[in-house]
Order: sequence, then structure tokens, then C-alpha cells
Amino acid sequence: MIKRNFYLFNVLFTFLFLTGCATGQTSKVKNLTQAEFKKTFDGKADAQILDVRTPQETSKGKIARAVEADYFDPNFKAKVAAMKLDKSKPIVVYCAVGGRSSKAALILSDMGFKNVLNLEGGYNSYHK
Repeated sequence: MIKRNFYLFNVLFTFLFLTGCATGQTSKVKNLTQAEFKKTFDGKADAQILDVRTPQETSKGKIARAVEADYFDPNFKAKVAAMKLDKSKPIVVYCAVGGRSSKAALILSDMGFKNVLNLEGGYNSYHK
């Protein structure tokens, strides 16, 4: 009986822990479609847009008004902090296709940014 209760407690605790972590992570960052981006942020002077691609990638083109911080740079967080971006305003993060930017978006959220948006499809979809 004690083993059974212990097992049930562990199963319940694990379930609550995992669902809580997953829910927290998805609520921190929202995905933004290309259409939503173009309607809401593209070309806007006050838009905060962060390109997390490498310098080699950004040299071939980027979204207008985007600031750059290479996700692979070991000083990524420090470089973003030095940019003095407004943490209370929405910030759109993008990379080539969306993988790095989704990870970078979670970092920004952990840094205190309140409204972090990951551009679905990244620059490759935007550039088409």
C-alpha cells in the first residue's frame, strides 16, 4: 500500500511538474506569422526587431530597422542587454527559419522582456 501511494504521488507530481513547465514556456513567447508581422511591425519606426543570425547571414540582407545579436555569440545576453531595448514594448525575434529565434526568444523572456514574439519561418520566409 505504501509503495502504491508513493508511486501515485510520483506520477502525479511528475505530471504536474511537466505540464507546468510546458505551459509556462509556451506562454512566455508567442509565434508571429509573416502576415501578422507585415501588418503590425514591418516598416514601423518604433518596432523592436532583433535579428539573431550570424554576421555572415545578415551581410546578405536583413529586415529593415532590425538590430543584430548573433545567437551563437557567447556574449549574446550581454550584447542584447547593452542595446537598451525597451522590455515593456513588443520585440520580434527572427533567425533564418525559426529555430534559433525561438531559443533566443526564451532567453529574452527570462531577461525580463514582457512581450516576445518569434517570427515564424524567419528571414527565409520573409525574404520570399
